[in-house]
Amino acid sequence: MTLQLIDPRFSEIDDDRARLQTWQDLTSSLFVSDRAGATLPGRDLVFRCYNLERMLFFDHSAFAHSAQRTLPQIVAQGVDHIFIGFQISGATHLACREGEVVAKPGDFWVLDLAQSFRSTTDGMSAIHLCVPRRRFERRAGRMMSRHLQVLPSASSPLLKLMADHLLNMRACLRRADAGQRGFLTSAALAICNAALTPDDDDEASPDPAVAAIEVRQFIEDNIHLPELGVELLCARFGLSRSPLYKLFAGDGGVASYVRNRRLARAMRIFAGVEGGPRQRVSSVAYACGYESEKMFSRAFRRRYGVNPRDVNRTFQSAAVREKGTLLASWIQNL
Repeated sequence: MTLQLIDPRFSEIDDDRARLQTWQDLTSSLFVSDRAGATLPGRDLVFRCYNLERMLFFDHSAFAHSAQRTLPQIVAQGVDHIFIGFQISGATHLACREGEVVAKPGDFWVLDLAQSFRSTTDGMSAIHLCVPRRRFERRAGRMMSRHLQVLPSASSPLLKLMADHLLNMRACLRRADAGQRGFLTSAALAICNAALTPDDDDEASPDPAVAAIEVRQFIEDNIHLPELGVELLCARFGLSRSPLYKLFAGDGGVASYVRNRRLARAMRIFAGVEGGPRQRVSSVAYACGYESEKMFSRAFRRRYGVNPRDVNRTFQSAAVREKGTLLASWIQNL
């Protein structure tokens, strides 16, 4: 299988501002960077992302900047992934409402992409992994407790083994063939499971955060169904109304969340992000779960302040924020 790699070759981009913009466009699928506070990056900026099918592997050297993962990103993407960093040089400050930690060279740090946080660095080099939560076998529901944890690689033999393995992967991924990449990935996932999941895990009930993401993913996959709503979700996930309402309390309720996701899909179609020829308003309305073009147009205009028929490819910048970039699609499809 052909190697899937994102590598913008920053050293070949002459303009500093173009280099910064390219980096921000790439990383916006994961984080929102502080454009005002970012310094202009030099040619030593590195961002390589390998799609290894079961996880993403990042080789990243960055400049001084701040970034955050925001609630709108979390809601819009609905991904259920763990982000693991291995700090090679520099320091990364990570903060959330509960506190702040600092990762220094030789440290691992863990982020739950279903939770918000902020990161700051004066410059760093690191290896990052993006791993679907389900890859943590029977302990997936407990991984959220690792959010914003820093684990020195010298603190355990398994963490030291993981550090060595990731460094070796970085050195040979580009040269490895498909079979070898598969073995490297299997080994990395096995070590991650052994090093990052607690020994005393049990078969506890599903974590609410995991349930919320499963429900959101189901909504995204079935947005075309007119009957998509409370009754269908309760039946599909074996939930009563109260816990379902609680999952979407921060989104204005189940109906509000579903409506906004329907309209976001419509915006992407009209703006050409989904590809294909221009579609009629009625066709898009039905594809997004509306049974009436009139009701759809009224809801769309209320949401975006523009009539559906007036949306064209000039709206792609707004639509892309809803859909994400190639990197976001890789994350979604892991």
